[in-house]
Amino acid sequence: MKTLKPALLLPLLALLPATQSMATELRMLSSYDQTTAYSREIAQRFIKEVEANDAADLTIQLTGPDVVPPFEQLQPVAAGVFQLLYTHAAYHTNTTGVGAAMDGVAVNPEQTRESGLWDMVDEHYNGLGLKLIAIPPLGSHGFQYVLKEPITGTPGLDGRRLRGSPTYTNVTKGLGGTPVLMSSGDVYSAMDRGVIDGAAWGLNGVKDMGWQEVAGYYSKPTFGQTYNFVLMNLNAFNSLTPEQQKVLLDEGRQLETEIVPVLDELAIEEWKALNEAGMQATEFAPEDAERLDALVTDGIWQLGIDKSPEAVTAMRELAIEKHLTTVSE
Repeated sequence: MKTLKPALLLPLLALLPATQSMATELRMLSSYDQTTAYSREIAQRFIKEVEANDAADLTIQLTGPDVVPPFEQLQPVAAGVFQLLYTHAAYHTNTTGVGAAMDGVAVNPEQTRESGLWDMVDEHYNGLGLKLIAIPPLGSHGFQYVLKEPITGTPGLDGRRLRGSPTYTNVTKGLGGTPVLMSSGDVYSAMDRGVIDGAAWGLNGVKDMGWQEVAGYYSKPTFGQTYNFVLMNLNAFNSLTPEQQKVLLDEGRQLETEIVPVLDELAIEEWKALNEAGMQATEFAPEDAERLDALVTDGIWQLGIDKSPEAVTAMRELAIEKHLTTVSE
């Protein structure tokens, strides 16, 4: 067989399509195991949309909490060891209360942006060396308790030790319980061994983590609202092309607006699956139920103010002015 000379090969090679070998690779650190709903439906959805956008030429490698524990993840992203972080802001309240304070804001992504709240949060994180990419709500409602034993009487959590992040401290204490700071990955074994009597959690992912094997009940009514964050190392963001920056921010905004009905429907499906697995709903007494939203929202604002007084006070005032929060006083 006759072979082509190198000089003849060069023009032919120039006609071959460009490969994706030059795509910019980013590393995302996540507070959630990749099999959980919050990872699948939010982080992995975001990654898929970014990578599918030809204007971005980006790939994102997702790494879970087995590499860096959730409460320790902000610093390595701010330092640039990882470029992106997907987390709940309660995991970094030792650094700032601003992100956690977002859980006091009603779920309305467009109004959150139009009001200036989104930009206020972004500016604060810029000062920590981070760029805000998205604040996706975790459904139209935020929280429930997963319990080993049903609620009886009032206060409904009297005498129980309950896993939580700082977000849940006020509501757990207000209903008679004792908060135990604990990562979600440790909950199964802690409930199984009787170290805790239950866990405060969002409305998705109980089945993914297998808690139905060690707990018999989930609480009603649901209460409050909660958000996760997609953050990026600020220097890494500034090093991207304008097109790449735009794709990340556009996909982040789209994520915020589309995810609520997805997670609401998944929560309904999950409760059905938990029932089939033997779990049951357990109801707070009316006098406790009517306090749930106020307890969690007031507690979240106070947590934020305790950690970042000036910034969170300004956030709270703006949220009140724009009718994006309900406060007791």
